[in-house]
Amino acid sequence: MYPYAGRNSILSEGMSVWLAVLAVCGIVFFYIASGNSDKISRAVRCGCYDRERIRRGQWWRLLTVGFTHIQPWHIAMNLLALYNLRSLEKFFGHAWFAVILFGSVIGGSILEYAMSRIRYSVGLSGGLYGLMFGYFLILLTYRSTSGLRSIAMTLVLNLFINFMPGIAWQAHVGGAITGMVLTEVFLLLH
Repeated sequence: MYPYAGRNSILSEGMSVWLAVLAVCGIVFFYIASGNSDKISRAVRCGCYDRERIRRGQWWRLLTVGFTHIQPWHIAMNLLALYNLRSLEKFFGHAWFAVILFGSVIGGSILEYAMSRIRYSVGLSGGLYGLMFGYFLILLTYRSTSGLRSIAMTLVLNLFINFMPGIAWQAHVGGAITGMVLTEVFLLLH
């Protein structure tokens, strides 16, 4: 429904949000992966979700968690998902794409904080769930059946990920809810 315009469109339209997020996540990941110290300690220095530090007032971690990844498979999956959702930036525009992505990271972190006692968490998944569920809402709103089957299958497959050990499913659910709410606000305003 929202095809990517081609390789040169990034250059002609300036820096895109998805590309900037990809770059920051990559830089942070390589910092965390390098060095001799514990990766969790390095992730904490980079802004991962740390329940105790958030409790003491470091609320910015509700957002910066999205830029931190420890495992190579985790960053690869998240950045591949972000790459596949990049066409939504054309639909929403740079500002609203950023609001939905980052707002969903924050919304996911807030639900994780409210429902989980886990100390540390990393990843962009809350934001990605927000974009995926926002996309699903757009397809439903415009009654577009062409992409509905594909995104529905993606959502079902991602639901199974939530049952794997060590997954902060609260961040996924919170991100999905936030993404749908912000997408609905966007649709009402446009």
